[in-house]
Amino acid sequence: MSSAKRWPAVLAILTLCILIPGRGIASENIVSSHNVAIDPNAPFPSVMYSDILKSMSDQVFWEKGQLRFFERVRLTFLPDFNDPQNIAAYNPDTGAFIVTELKDESGGEARNIFWEARQESFPYWNANVRNNSDPAPLKAGKYIVTWKIDGTPFWKLPFEVTSQPAANAYDQPNMYLEGPWQKWAYLYVPNGNLSQNPTFNFFLRDTDAKPGNWVEKNITLELKRNGTLVAQYGKEGATRQMAKPWWEAFEFALRNPDDSGFVSAADIVAEGEYTLTLLNNGEVYAEYSYEANGEIPFTGRQDRESADPMTYLEGARDRFFIKRQ
Repeated sequence: MSSAKRWPAVLAILTLCILIPGRGIASENIVSSHNVAIDPNAPFPSVMYSDILKSMSDQVFWEKGQLRFFERVRLTFLPDFNDPQNIAAYNPDTGAFIVTELKDESGGEARNIFWEARQESFPYWNANVRNNSDPAPLKAGKYIVTWKIDGTPFWKLPFEVTSQPAANAYDQPNMYLEGPWQKWAYLYVPNGNLSQNPTFNFFLRDTDAKPGNWVEKNITLELKRNGTLVAQYGKEGATRQMAKPWWEAFEFALRNPDDSGFVSAADIVAEGEYTLTLLNNGEVYAEYSYEANGEIPFTGRQDRESADPMTYLEGARDRFFIKRQ
């Protein structure tokens, strides 16, 4: 490689060495030499909502207050870009930059988190974090993470951190994530095909749980359309779920009211008003509602035609989110 061609790559690596810590540097100034821009005429990029919620809510945060992104996170509709020097087009070595900026309520920047993303199949990109294995613990307070492509923001997620005092001198305070985990669940329709069997997905936590003494919850589910039961889970006996003090994702396959088999997705989007109720030991634990007209109800913050891209709930074409009442 000639010195003329090698210099930009060397400069990028030197720049990365400065930027990777991510402190004291405004993320809008973290721009790669490629200057990748978001095309306003193309579908806007976003983050798979269920992926990011799963990725953030790990046990380490409860124990140490360290916000890590420990699972793969899928992104959608990133600007089409190839880095000839790396299989991942977006990477902090030689590619374009995807950065998650973490700020507290006052606007003070806590850190910048770099990602590596490679295209999977349209419109998905698989992303893995590059510099967040041992971050500094967060203090109690309100925060927001903002995703940016070469300095341009395209999605954000607010959340809150709370703490619980240590039980004794030999224990340590525990940290809790508050925000969309309490509020949102989703129904998954494989490939968006209404002949497939859907599942209900939600996050479960109990702050009273302790290692070796998890809180047992006997969860059942009822889904009613216009007041009539159309699907359920756990009719033949409550299923015991061991709640942890950090958020965990659970998935329930929806069955016919008489438990004779699984329902099809068409059964849960037929025209009508729906109420989904989770029960613990027969008592209401959480309630959700939605309306449908024969199609998967991508409405409100899930409607790509009208939603604000910065707060859009990306579920692609195979999952729709429902809010806890």
